[in-house]
Amino acid sequence: MKYEVSRKAYVKVLLHAAKYPANAVNGVLLGRLDQASGGNSAVQVVDAVPLFHSLLGLTPMLEVALIQISEHYEGAGEGPLRIVGYYHANERATDASLGGAALAIG
Repeated sequence: MKYEVSRKAYVKVLLHAAKYPANAVNGVLLGRLDQASGGNSAVQVVDAVPLFHSLLGLTPMLEVALIQISEHYEGAGEGPLRIVGYYHANERATDASLGGAALAIG
């Protein structure tokens, strides 16, 4: 499977992390599954929705946010989008571990 990330989604993720350099940040990636002929499919990531920049483990808030995002983007004007990914960045650039919320989602 191939992944294609739009410039808009990529920049939103980077700006979210840059705006809060001392905090962990997370969000979701929105897109579509492109079923190409020949069995080669691709996930097109077209947008990102920043979620939190502190206290990433707030499960009730995360659940509500995911439901609202799903419902809002199902009827989007340029075709329905769905949650196709999750992003997470730690407070420290050298820390590559995932927190509890990221592990629970993944």
